[in-house]
Amino acid sequence: MALVFRRIFSATFVFFALFCTRIEAVAQFDSQFSQNMFNPLVFNPGYAGNSGRVNVTAANRQQWVGIEGAPTATVVGADMSTFLLGSPAGVGLVLVNEEVGFFNTLQISGVLSRRFELNESVLSAGVSLGLVNQVFDASKVVVAPGGSDYHKPDDPAIFGEEENGTTADIGFGAAWVHPRFHAGISVLHLFAPKPNFKHQLPVYLPRSFFFSAGYVHQMEERPIAWRPSVLIKNSGPSWQFDVNMLALFRDKYWAGLGWRLQDAVLLMAGLEIGNGIRAGYSYNISTSALGRAGSGGSHEIMLGYTFDLSLGKRNMRYKSVRFL
Repeated sequence: MALVFRRIFSATFVFFALFCTRIEAVAQFDSQFSQNMFNPLVFNPGYAGNSGRVNVTAANRQQWVGIEGAPTATVVGADMSTFLLGSPAGVGLVLVNEEVGFFNTLQISGVLSRRFELNESVLSAGVSLGLVNQVFDASKVVVAPGGSDYHKPDDPAIFGEEENGTTADIGFGAAWVHPRFHAGISVLHLFAPKPNFKHQLPVYLPRSFFFSAGYVHQMEERPIAWRPSVLIKNSGPSWQFDVNMLALFRDKYWAGLGWRLQDAVLLMAGLEIGNGIRAGYSYNISTSALGRAGSGGSHEIMLGYTFDLSLGKRNMRYKSVRFL
């Protein structure tokens, strides 16, 4: 599985100096989502509270449909602005559940940010603290009857029970948000933690580095806004590079295209349902060898809700900066 990921995400883009990382078996990469512009809190705690609203966004992704053991993931991110010790701040919560091959991973993180309000923009820095639980289902390991030159059914190194490991996790991020621009940089799994499996499986969570940026261009005399964005991710030995272009019509409907280097073409569409609720769908057309191996592409559904806790502002229409 790790070799497949390396082929899919390999690239030569470098956006900042990396920490030294040991090469060991990597059982899990951070979940991959195409509609990442709607929920940046998941990969950057610096975005917590920067909208001035309460935001809840959930997404489910079925990746590489038709390929056995392909990733399936669900993510929920929620945040709001507040004040701590008299200073503007943001708090949030991120839940991620992902199944890849033999591994199932659950991540739970609390997020805290400090916001610095500038003339027309907000500069913020945040930290995420949480737990990561991984389950390795050894019952899925199949050894051919009679064994081989390398493996025997009674090999003590091949255990048949479920393994469960947990570890603490920490991440940092910074973001700058302007009504027309945004940019962020972050690192997750800062200390490359290892879940404490009973059999001491050589597994760790690689440091993951993210850089995101976006721009909003409102066309003159037309109810259309163009929203290009980019997301660059490094996780262990792999790289991911996403470029997206969304068109928003009358602040309510959107459609767009994206491209993920050496992986897929992304199709996206959605709408603001009303009262702060929005829904989106993305379909990824595989352009890698997985497409020729039987992948039916990837499906992703997103739901979001944003609202204002201030009673005096509930009748005001609000364009969330989550939509970047």
